[in-house]
Parts: sequence; C-alpha cells; structure tokens
Amino acid sequence: MPLTSLLHFWFQEVWCKGNLDAVDEVMTAKTVISGAVSALAEPECDYGEVVAALRNLVGPMKVAFTHAMETRDWVSIRLLVDTSDPKDGTAFQITGQVMARVVDGKIAELHSNMDYFRMFEQLGQLPPEAMAVCMTGERLR
Repeated sequence: MPLTSLLHFWFQEVWCKGNLDAVDEVMTAKTVISGAVSALAEPECDYGEVVAALRNLVGPMKVAFTHAMETRDWVSIRLLVDTSDPKDGTAFQITGQVMARVVDGKIAELHSNMDYFRMFEQLGQLPPEAMAVCMTGERLR
C-alpha cells in the first residue's frame, strides 16, 4: 500500500468515522508520537481516548490532502480539515501537516502539526484574533 494511502485510511477511519479499532490496525504500542497533543498521547496511553476527546470538540470532519510526498519509509502530507462548531453548526477549516515513518505497514513515528490555535478560536475557546494579541506580547485574559 502506498504510504499516502495508509495516512488517508488513518484519517478517514480514525478521525472522520471515529473507528477507534483502526488505531491498532495502523499504529503499534511503540509508535512514537510528537506534536501539540503528544503529551496526551504517550506510548502507554490509549490513543483512542485522545482521538475521542478531540472529535467531541468539533462536528463531522472531512479531511483532504492538499500536498503529499513520500520516500521508501517516510510520508509527509499537508491536510485541510473541514468541520464545524457542534454548538451552532458554524463551518470552519483548519490546516495541518503530518510526517510519518512506516515500518511493516504500520506507523512507527507520527509527527503532527495542526492549527489547534485556529480551531480553539473558531470554537470560541480563545478570543478572536488571539494569535495577533499574543504576537503583541499581551496576555490573553
């Protein structure tokens, strides 16, 4: 299976459909995870719990890859997530990048960089233009 197809399966099954059984199909207990939620996804934790927590924050998701590159055992993608605020249905998009190393058909390393700052702004958990405020050196209150 091409490595990009493995990540496509990962996002469709786990993130879009909420099929948490697919986590074990694609990752191992020793998969190294880094990114904004890596503190929540240490090797001993149940990655399905991380997925469920994030999926509960937003409405249904549609994931599209806008760019993809792969080598023999590495794949890198840029993705666009269409979702919504479950409270009022307001649609929004977030972007992200993922790099993964694949060994024997499973993800051995997963390095993710999603625009969670924008997601939390869109969900009303951060004030509008929070990034611009932080760039001035001011504190969010």
